[in-house]
Amino acid sequence: MKTFPTSAAWCFWILYISVSLKTTGSSEVVGSADPVVAIAGDDVILPCSLKPSVNAEDMLVKWTRSYLKTENVHLYLDGRDSDEEQVPSYKGRTSMFYDELKNGNVSLKLTRVTLSDPGSYKCYIPSLTTSQVKETTVQLFVGAVSQPVISIVGTKDLGVVLKCESGGWYPEPGMEWLDSAGTILPADGPPERHRDSEDLYTLRRHVTVNKTDTNRFTCRVQQLEINHLRETEITVPDDVFPKSLAGLIVGLIAAAVAVAVIAALVGVYMRRKQHIEEKERRKEFEELGKWAVLSCVRVSYIQDI
Repeated sequence: MKTFPTSAAWCFWILYISVSLKTTGSSEVVGSADPVVAIAGDDVILPCSLKPSVNAEDMLVKWTRSYLKTENVHLYLDGRDSDEEQVPSYKGRTSMFYDELKNGNVSLKLTRVTLSDPGSYKCYIPSLTTSQVKETTVQLFVGAVSQPVISIVGTKDLGVVLKCESGGWYPEPGMEWLDSAGTILPADGPPERHRDSEDLYTLRRHVTVNKTDTNRFTCRVQQLEINHLRETEITVPDDVFPKSLAGLIVGLIAAAVAVAVIAALVGVYMRRKQHIEEKERRKEFEELGKWAVLSCVRVSYIQDI
């Protein structure tokens, strides 16, 4: 009986250790093996949680960027957010899922991401023991995209020259032309590239296309790192394409035939008109002769009297 207190204490100690191991000792900070990809202006979630899940409401959670050292992207301390040493560019743009903290979800929501936000973010819970994984990193990629614009800039031989232009991209994308079957067309040289003061890329590329059954052509701009593409399609009207040499010859022959027919008709008309005029002049001459004869007879009659 004297050993009961010692045994009871020992049992309570084992129970305490078991609960502690269950709630904290076996948990570790985990993130995402895949990078988070966003477009400038989007809201993103940087995943981070405790596995197995434990209540993190009373824990210190620190989000930093790899190159910012001790400066904070977001700090959760004493059950509330703290702006201590927070990087100014993140003020008002970071938050956590407070209703999910009890489930071990310490993910960070970053709103209105910008082109200066990409990088490696560290989720760190220092209160965990040395035997636990206290931190994880999440890679963030941010890009910018825009819709390409196609225009008809002229003709070349028997083809039509098309121009595709797209600006406001980051990182630098690729550009290619395709026909209606999805076949890549040989462009008129490499794409023209321009980078502005905000590090955004503008691409421009020309292609000469010949007349097809559909006359449909597509400009595709794609950025593989952020897995985004934009496409624009154009249908070129038939009458925009230059006429072929054979068609030109047929047209000239048709025009020559038309001129000949018109000339023949004009000739017939002129001869007929001339014939009518000669006939009218002959008739007038005959009438004039008759009048002269009558005048002579009348004069002779007056003299005889």
